[in-house]
This record gives sequence, C-alpha cells and structure tokens, in this order.
Amino acid sequence: MTFALLLLGVLTGATAQAQATPQQVTASRTICSNEPVPTGWIVSASYSGSRTCAGSGVDYTIRNTAGLTTAWPCSFSPIPTGWVVTSGRSSTTCAGSGVEYTIENVTNKTSAVVCSYSPRPAGWVITGSSSSNACVGTSLVYYISKS
Repeated sequence: MTFALLLLGVLTGATAQAQATPQQVTASRTICSNEPVPTGWIVSASYSGSRTCAGSGVDYTIRNTAGLTTAWPCSFSPIPTGWVVTSGRSSTTCAGSGVEYTIENVTNKTSAVVCSYSPRPAGWVITGSSSSNACVGTSLVYYISKS
C-alpha cells in the first residue's frame, strides 16, 4: 500500500511538473498562395507548379514567428508587427520574387539598422542613414530608435 501511494505521488508530481512548464512550439505548414497568411506568420518558401492548389499553382511554406527573434521570409510575405527588415538577398527558395529577407523582432530593442523599405514599428524614428549593400534592391539603410 505504501509503495502504491508513493508511486502515485511520483506520477502525480511528474504530471503536474510537465503541465507547469509549457514549451514553445515553432510551427510551419503548407498553404496555397491564394489563402490568407495568419497574423504573426511569414511565408518562408514558395514553390511553383503545385498540383494541390487549384487556381494559384503555388504552394507557400508558412512559419509561426512566436518565440523567434530572427526569421527569413520571402519578400512578398507579410512582416509581423514589431519586426523589421535588416537585410535582403537573392534566393531560389522564394519562387515568384527570388528575394529573401532577414527580419528581426525589435520588441525588446531600443535601436536597429534596417533596409530603407522595412516597415518601421509604431513609436520608432529614423535617426540616420547610410549606404550599404546589405539590402537587395536598394543601397540605403536607416538607423532607427525607439522615441
């Protein structure tokens, strides 16, 4: 009887501990290009010639950015709120544009260097600019900071 109660206590404690520490799961999945990309997700790859996407012919691999600080979306992907484009380059991963961005979550930052075409989060201001080859399609980067 004592052993059974001890074993039950150990199992109950292990279950409670597992429930008390949820783990962040970074999910990705495939959708058709004519489907909406959920808020907070990015298009991380696209493929032409889809046989499953009637009307679009293009598959998107989308990825949830929750818990990430850096991500690599295609240039046509929505950029999540609080994220900025820090570089861009040619890529075969993104059929249709051939351009992939590096984006960073600046929620916990006070300054950043961004491509001139990057969205600027609310409350951030441009404090300077310079020439750079980091951003495909432009030679201009902005220095931004929280105001």
